Amino acid sequence: MRWSALSRSKTPQIDMTPMVDMAFLLVTFFLLATTFKTGEIVWVQMPRSVAGLNLPMTDLLTIYVDKDGRAYMSLTSPQARRAWLHEYGRVSQVAYTEEEYRAFETMSGFGVSSAQLRNLLQTPAEERKRFKQNGIPIKGDKNELAEWIILARVTIPRLRVAIKADANTPYQKVEDVIKTLTEINVLRFTLITQPKKLNDDAGY
Repeated sequence: MRWSALSRSKTPQIDMTPMVDMAFLLVTFFLLATTFKTGEIVWVQMPRSVAGLNLPMTDLLTIYVDKDGRAYMSLTSPQARRAWLHEYGRVSQVAYTEEEYRAFETMSGFGVSSAQLRNLLQTPAEERKRFKQNGIPIKGDKNELAEWIILARVTIPRLRVAIKADANTPYQKVEDVIKTLTEINVLRFTLITQPKKLNDDAGY
C-alpha cells in the first residue's frame, strides 16, 4: 500500500497565468512607446563617409535636397507636426481645417510652397504620392525654408536639424541650405551620409 500511494503522487504543474500577463504588458508597452518610421518624402542617394553618428528618433527635423537641388522637409513626431502647422497658420493667417491637420500629421514630409500647401493637404491620401512637389522655396523675395525652420524651433525647443542631400546634388544647392541655416542662427546640424569603409576606394 505504501509503494502504491507513492506511485500515484501528483505531477508538478506550472501556473502560466503570470507569464501570459507579463507578455501582454510588454506587447502593450512596445506598441505605445515605439515610434513607427514612415516612408521618406523623397529618395536620395547619400554620399559615403567614414564618420558615424546616431541620430535621435524624436525632435529631429530633416531637410532633404534631391539631385536637382529641390528642398523638402520632414519632422519626426506627428504631434509636433500638428503644432508646427498651427504655428505656420498663425503666422501666415491661414485657418487650417481638422482634416488638413490630420493630413499633415500623417505625411512623411513635404516639398511645396505655401501657395500649394493647402492643395497638397486637400489631396486624398491615395493620390498624394502623385502630387508634383517642386520643393520649398529658398531663394527669392521669401525664403520659406527659413520660415519653416524658425517655426519648428518655436514648436520644439530642443530641435535637432539634419541635412540629407543626394550625392549628385550640385554643391551650390547644398550651400544654399547651409546658408539658410546659418542666417537664422542654426549653427549645429548634421549632414547625413551612409557608412564607408576606410579601404573603400569606390568614391560615392
